[in-house]
Amino acid sequence: MSRLFRSRKVFGCSLARKLNLASGHDLKPPPWENWDVVAWPNTRGPDRIWDARSDRIDCPDASVDEIVAGYLLLHVPYKHHEPLVREMHRVLVPGGRLELGEVDMPLAMRRWLMNPQDVSAREILWGEQGNLHGEEFAQYDKHCAGHSEATLRELLMKAGFRRLRRWKQHAPEVWFELSLEGFKP
Repeated sequence: MSRLFRSRKVFGCSLARKLNLASGHDLKPPPWENWDVVAWPNTRGPDRIWDARSDRIDCPDASVDEIVAGYLLLHVPYKHHEPLVREMHRVLVPGGRLELGEVDMPLAMRRWLMNPQDVSAREILWGEQGNLHGEEFAQYDKHCAGHSEATLRELLMKAGFRRLRRWKQHAPEVWFELSLEGFKP
């Protein structure tokens, strides 16, 4: 098995009540299950290899208490956003919580336009594309899509999420953060 795809595979989320989708380097301890498209360098790897572009969330309806998805939508084309968010809604129990962290694209674009040489802004807009994790990860490091707070709220509302609120989960240095919390009624 290649370095990209080694992991401890778990089939379905038989006992998972908390999912960390697009876990990357932010691996959470049990009872969380960490799912990602690859095993990133310098991590223990996700609990399950999962491709958000083609795999459904292999959990029964209303079986998960909480989902965290950090920068998931950023890495997949727009055509996958609505189906992914509907899948998250489907697997959450009534009252279940979704924490969706994305990049505040209007903020990132303004920063880049003010200084196109700003590497931080450039990589937030288009991704590291292999510069940080190595060339073999370039296809997973690029950014395909972005949202404003308004478009992200609209997407979540359309899927059925309610009680949406924006909040700050990261340190102040994470200037590009757009984190929304929502609940399944």
